Order: sequence, then C-alpha cells, then structure tokens
Amino acid sequence: MQNLRVQLLMGQLVVALLMGGVMVGAVLSFIHLSRSIDRILKDNYDSVIAAQDMKEALERQDSAATFYLAEQVQEARDQYREYRVKFKEAYQKEANNITETGEEEMANDIGQQFAAYQQSIEKLLFADPPMPTNAARVYYFGKLKPAFLRLKQRAQDVLDLNQNAIVQKAARTKQEARSASTTGIIVTAAALLFAFLFAPWAIRAALTPLRSLARQAEQIGTGHLNQRIDVQRTDEIGALAVSFNVMAERLREARRIEEQRLHRAERMSDAALESLYDPVIVTDAMGRTVHLNRAAEGLFGPEAKEVGRPVGEAIKEKSIAEAVSKAILQERVSAAEGEAGFVPIQVGGTQRTYRLRASPMRDDDGSLLGAVTVLEDITHLRELDRLKTEFIGVASHELRTPVTSLQLSVQLLQEGAVGELTPEQKEVVAAQREDLDRLERMMRDLLDMTRLEAGVTPPRFELVPATELVASAVEAVATPAEAKGVKLNIEIADPKLAVRADRSQIGRVLLNLLNNAIRHTPEGGHITVRAWAEEGQVRFQVQDTGSGIPKEYLPRIFERFTQVPGATRGGAGLGLSIAQTILQAHQGRIWAESEPGQGSMFTFTLPPAG
Repeated sequence: MQNLRVQLLMGQLVVALLMGGVMVGAVLSFIHLSRSIDRILKDNYDSVIAAQDMKEALERQDSAATFYLAEQVQEARDQYREYRVKFKEAYQKEANNITETGEEEMANDIGQQFAAYQQSIEKLLFADPPMPTNAARVYYFGKLKPAFLRLKQRAQDVLDLNQNAIVQKAARTKQEARSASTTGIIVTAAALLFAFLFAPWAIRAALTPLRSLARQAEQIGTGHLNQRIDVQRTDEIGALAVSFNVMAERLREARRIEEQRLHRAERMSDAALESLYDPVIVTDAMGRTVHLNRAAEGLFGPEAKEVGRPVGEAIKEKSIAEAVSKAILQERVSAAEGEAGFVPIQVGGTQRTYRLRASPMRDDDGSLLGAVTVLEDITHLRELDRLKTEFIGVASHELRTPVTSLQLSVQLLQEGAVGELTPEQKEVVAAQREDLDRLERMMRDLLDMTRLEAGVTPPRFELVPATELVASAVEAVATPAEAKGVKLNIEIADPKLAVRADRSQIGRVLLNLLNNAIRHTPEGGHITVRAWAEEGQVRFQVQDTGSGIPKEYLPRIFERFTQVPGATRGGAGLGLSIAQTILQAHQGRIWAESEPGQGSMFTFTLPPAG
C-alpha cells in the first residue's frame, strides 16, 4: 500500500505540472468565450427584452379595450394608463439600442403605429359621451383590433430580428468553443501521453478505475442506478469496485421495491377516491383544484376542465371555496355545525343537500400539502327530518282537542258533577288528570318545536338587560326552589350588560334550564346563574350541584325526547331541544359540561346589544 501511495504521488506531480499549462490555455479560452457572450448580451439581449415588454404592454392595452366592452370602464382606463407608460418605456429602450440592420426602420414604424393606435384606443376608452355598446364593438373589431395586431406583429419582428442575431452570434461563439475544446483536448492528450511516458504503469492502472468509479457514483447520485465497474484486480481498488457494484445492485433493488409500493399505494388511493359515493375535491396548498372523483365530476363538470384552476373558479359554490380556504389558512378541519354546514346544490331538476367538511392534508413531516373536501349527501335525511317534523306538528295539533275534552271530563269527575266518587275512584281520576296534564304539556312543546323549526314564530328582537332576563327567570322559580330547599345565586359581571334577543324566548330558555337544575339538585344544594361578556358575545350559565349527567349522554341531551336513565321524570325530553332551536334563531349556541355526582353546567351565548 505504501508503494502505491508513492507511485500515485509521483505520477500526480508530473500530471499536475503538465495540466497547469492545460489549465492556463483553458482559462484563456474561457475569457475569450466570456467576452463573446458579453457582446451578445450587450448588443441584442436588451432589444429582446424591450420587444417582449412592448408585446405584453400592447396585449394589456387590448385587454383594457375588452374590459371596456364588458362595461368595466374604470378598470379599463386604469389598466390602459398603466400599460401605455410601460409600452413607452420599452419602446424608448429599444429605440436607444439599435444594433442590427433594418432595426431602426422597425423601431420608427412601431413609434408611428403606436401613436395612431393610442389615438384610436383613447377615442374608445375616453369618449364623451361613451360610444353605444354596438358601436363600440364595431369600432373595436373593425379598427382597433387590426391596429393592435399590426403593431404587435411589428414588435414581434424586432424580437425575431434580435433573436436570430443572438442565434447567429451564439453559433459563432459555439464554433469558437468547439475550436477551443479541440485545442484543449489535443493539448491535454499530449500532456497525458507525456505523463504516461514518465509515470509508472501502476499509476495508469489505478487512475482509470478510480475515474470510472467517480463518474458512475455521480450517475448514481442523479438517479441512474444501472452502473457497474468491471475491474479485474485483487488490490484495494478491486475491493472498492466490488463494493461499488454490490451497492449499486442493492440500490436498484430497493428502488424497484419502493416504486412498486408507491405505484400500488397510488392506485389504491385513486381507486378509493373514485369508488366513493360522496363527491370529493382535492386541492393543493395554494387552493388550486388537483382532483375530482367521479361523484364530484357529476356535480361540477369534468376533472380535465377544472384541474389547475382556483377552487373558487372551478366550484361555483361560495361556501365550498370558503371552507377550503379556511382549512388551508387555519390548517384545521372546517366543518360548520347545523344549517351552516349544509350546502344545497341543484342536480338536474332537483335540489340536493350536502354536509360540507374540508380537512387539511399534511405529509410525514407535518408540512401542509393542501386540503380534501368531502360533500356528504344528506338529502334523504333532510327529507326524513321534514316529514317527521310535519307528522309531529299534525299529530300534536290533532290531539289537542281530544286531550282538552278528556281534561274537562276529569275535572268534572273530580268536582263531583256526575256524582260523588269513592276514595279509590278519586285516586284513579287524579292519576288520569296528572297524565293528561303531562300529555298536554308534551303536545304544547311539540307544537312549539315545529313552529320554531318552521320559522312560524321568529324572534322579536329588542335590547334587553342581562340582569332583567336573569332576575325574571330566577323569580319565576323561586317558590319551587325554596320548597325543595335549593338556594339560588345570581352573578352578573356588569350590571349594564345587555343583549339583542327576544325577551320571552330567552326567558323560556333560562326557565327550562333552571327547572331542570331544581329537578335534579337534592335538598341543601345550590344553583348559580351567571352572565358575562367574552369574545364579543354575552354568555349565560346555569350551574347546579345535582346528580350530573353521564358522559355518554352529553352529546345527545339536546336531541328530541332524550332523557337520561335514572333522572327524575318531569317532561318529554323536548325542553333542551327547544332551547337549542331558539338559540340558533338568535345566532347563538348552547352546550353542557357535567361530571356524574358533581353537578352540571349549561352555557349559552347571545349577541351583545349593538
């Protein structure tokens, strides 16, 4: 190994001396080529840029004329003024950089044509009074458009002239480069031959495989893995060549396996998206449409037409574009609750309703890739909900008359209008009356619910002090609370706090929450009613020290007819559902927090006064 090192050192010293002369020649050649390139840039490149700028400015001015035809007058005038100045700047640059034969005549012709074009377009844009629409269109297509095309072609002539000049000069420079390369190769070959005459054979044998190894390692680095070194040696270089070949083979196998895995995953992902019944829209991190599955194409058109366009242009539904933008900008799931999350879309001759959900997509390191938007078709659920509501409303309305008649009959029996009752009969009649009263309350709640959902009884908004709402509700339940031994507390953060609400409807919400709290709070407990301002809203809260609500029932307590098992029966399970409907009509929301055995806390929000 020591001998090889010495040989390499001596051989490199000779080669270094010889290559020094080669490098000097190469540097001189590069300097000459650099000067040639500088001449090209100085003579023609500025004219090419000026011609391109003139063409772009002309196209923008022509675009301003089309804006005018589209009745966007001010935008057309502003755009024209801006690009008129840019055209003149580009034209002045071209006029001061005449380098080719005939270029001066072209520049003078452009100046004359633009002066005429400027008068023509200003006659359209700044006419007082404005041209009629039909006359403006005839003027534009008959005179202005042909003048624009002629002027644009003239600018293209300047561009072609200078580009051709650049090509010719580049060809001459390339020829010079080839000559320099040939000279360099000849000199280098001579130097190498001279070095081989004086360098040991081991140096030549060592350098050849090392150069090959370096070139092929570079090829592998660029992704070309089909490289192999054929060296019949048993020394360190031979071992290195063997190791290189093994590495290349393993890299080829690893890439083959990874490509198969990626292709399989891509096919499965595409197949999964295409097989989904619900429409799916995939966008990139800039909000541009990347993919539509078959269901989405049925709603918004073929994927080929929409891919690459901003989602706001490809998808005309404003709520979808807003959800995608929110998911990308805030990097969190965008899924509004209730009616706000529903998107009605006309499909054929019918209107279908979809639940919108947009989720951000991230790669393994957490970088944002884009967003995927899913539209869940809930048309049948909405229709079922409508039919259910109609049935409940009709059934409740039709049952009121017989229930009222039964209540009157029970009252007559209790008063002895048909004869004195025995104690057992009185007990049965009392139980009947209690059940009829409960049935009557349930029907009244059902009717209220259907009216609220149908918008028959919209809120009558007024500015109401929060203190009045809380005090009125607490006063209404003071007697049953005192009878049960439950203490009522009021905490108002600001006596001047006021909300925009329907006094009677919000009072009903508070009464319902307080009655529920009293019903589920044992003797000796206490209930606290609070009101305060937070995050641009007014929050009301009813907190008790009662039995609490199991966690599995918390998400369902605002659904109709939901009652927690083991709780005191006092209604039909409609109170909280009615409260939620009222608050939705007030642009507010309600939620509950509870721990079994530690009480419950109901909070709702209302918009503040003003």
